[in-house]
Amino acid sequence: MHSVGPVFPCSWKPMIDEDEVRGIVRRYGEPIRRVYDLCAQGTVSPHRWRANSDRRAEVIFAIQGPGEQIWLHTKHNYPRPMFRLPTGGIERDEEVLSALLREIDEETGLSVTIQRFVALLEYRFHSKNQHGENQGKRSIGTFASYIFLVQNEMGEPVCEGNNEVAEFKPILPCQLAEVAANLRNIYGERRAWGHWRAIAHEVLDEALKKQQ
Repeated sequence: MHSVGPVFPCSWKPMIDEDEVRGIVRRYGEPIRRVYDLCAQGTVSPHRWRANSDRRAEVIFAIQGPGEQIWLHTKHNYPRPMFRLPTGGIERDEEVLSALLREIDEETGLSVTIQRFVALLEYRFHSKNQHGENQGKRSIGTFASYIFLVQNEMGEPVCEGNNEVAEFKPILPCQLAEVAANLRNIYGERRAWGHWRAIAHEVLDEALKKQQ
């Protein structure tokens, strides 16, 4: 008798659906696409790669406006001061754009217009061996971030009633590199997490500079 492995619901979408991506590209432009090999340690959560995980990927949203300012957020469980771009999970059977608008509404209460498909980043996470070396590293799984630039013409994000988000703050696009550096300089159990989360800010900074 042969094992066929886990059986997934037919409505579940893959982490990256190339047909879906092409449809987003037609509407919002060609994204930067990159693959990163990263170490998963500390608070880089292993639940993302369980067979029964509730998400297939995530959206990262750079909310701009009024003006050039971009909104960052911090959470109650983050050490202070630690701000980053807001993110939200794409459910297993959910379309990327639906998840983007749903998460922005849930996290900020803002009404936005999608301006640009900035990037699609794929991460290949691994663990180091028992001696802390890369040789003999074990693959844990993959994850992906869909990054979008969106525009809000009025109002500020609110976190009332949000159990996770503690505060929002605006920055100028020229400060994205500083935010990324701060994330990469985190020590302790969040060090690997900070290196991972810095990537989106570096890529967004690169994309915005190219369009100037």
